[in-house]
Amino acid sequence: MMSSKLIAVAIAVAVALSPQAGGAQDRASEPIVRMTVEPQRVVVGQPSTLTIELLAPNYMTAPPELPTFQVRNAVTRQLTTININERHDDQTYAGVRLEFAITPQEEGAYAVTDQKIRIRYAAEPPATREVEVALPKVGFEAFIPAAAAGLRPFVSATKLTVEQSLERSSEQLRVGDAVTRKITITAQGTPAMLLPPPAFPDIEGLRKYAAQPVLEDKAVGRSGDAVATRIDAATYMLEGAGGYPLPAIDVRWFDVTTGKIETAHAEGASFSVAGGAVSGGSADRSWTWRNVIVIIADNWPAALAVLAAAAGLPWFAPRAVRAFTVAVWRRRTAYLHSENRAFRRLRAARSAATTYSRLLAWLQRFEPLGNDKTIAGLTSAVQDPALEREIGGLQEELFAAVPAGRWSRRALMRRIASARRALRRQSRRDRNRTALPAGINPVGQASPAFGHRRITR
Repeated sequence: MMSSKLIAVAIAVAVALSPQAGGAQDRASEPIVRMTVEPQRVVVGQPSTLTIELLAPNYMTAPPELPTFQVRNAVTRQLTTININERHDDQTYAGVRLEFAITPQEEGAYAVTDQKIRIRYAAEPPATREVEVALPKVGFEAFIPAAAAGLRPFVSATKLTVEQSLERSSEQLRVGDAVTRKITITAQGTPAMLLPPPAFPDIEGLRKYAAQPVLEDKAVGRSGDAVATRIDAATYMLEGAGGYPLPAIDVRWFDVTTGKIETAHAEGASFSVAGGAVSGGSADRSWTWRNVIVIIADNWPAALAVLAAAAGLPWFAPRAVRAFTVAVWRRRTAYLHSENRAFRRLRAARSAATTYSRLLAWLQRFEPLGNDKTIAGLTSAVQDPALEREIGGLQEELFAAVPAGRWSRRALMRRIASARRALRRQSRRDRNRTALPAGINPVGQASPAFGHRRITR
């Protein structure tokens, strides 16, 4: 009887110490990872929420190391982080719930895949354990509603408004003054980078200088609702007297709340310019000094030259001083908004993110591309596989889950510089190729008076 009891106890101990039992215990102590994305079908420009729950036995000894969750052709923004805890098999688990908003920029299928998270937790306090957990693959689809199929560009939001302001360099405008028109687009429920740029038309008698847009995304209130702002401005230098109307600006957008296309409207504006530049007066001096400050800040050698000229020629009338300052300011302003400066800034970029941002800015000023001033427009115009390969390497460096390291800043700039030279030569040839009317040199018999006259040397 005693021997049978000893046998039973031995069997129980063997089962408890068996590898299968240990494996079950180890499995119970592993972190728990859950990931979902909702909704799985969204309108282009509207966010789908990626939710990740990370739970570790006992507690985490450090914040988890997260990937960026960047998805190509989409904008990712982190939302909330909440501490959570659960019990599983009489074991307490503690961790966090993380939420990210992923906003698609165009139609198609999107997936979050090949992502990993590193977790440190107290497996058996005070001892810690570190593991790398692979996240499950999740995906969603983006579409444009049939009601908005003809909307170009497509913009979706829950609310969108357009405001404008007009700033004058002086109260009574004259030739040589400046007027700046500023357009502010504010939207809820879409990122700032998806808001369309307003059109600032060229107007005869005015020289236009467009400024770089200012984009801002911020969360408002406890709900963290995203509010996007895009500010565009254009300065018009007044080169001729007369009346000048500025057209109204309309932004058509799709209201995801009502399912209808709406129009945000900014009224047109107008102003009159008197002939001749203003000389003397406090307003005149204020305008001149403000421009001198701009010159000193942006280009101090040129500013010193201006000051030296003013000091050496004190007998110049205020009208001449103003005309000279306006001329220098015009040249400097033209350079700051020129394609040459944008290209120099692109060549000076070092990081992948800065290179990509400045590449887009340069394309907006590269006139040989015509209306399609995009990366696709550049590659289509050049037809250079090497350029496409280098740009693909840059995009992969920024947006791929695991970059392959194919991006080379030097190689990319060589291809872009080559494309720039080729397209500029082609643009010059197109401008110089002026066809003459067919009837300007009619074909026929030579005139008797001049048909056989020898050419005078």
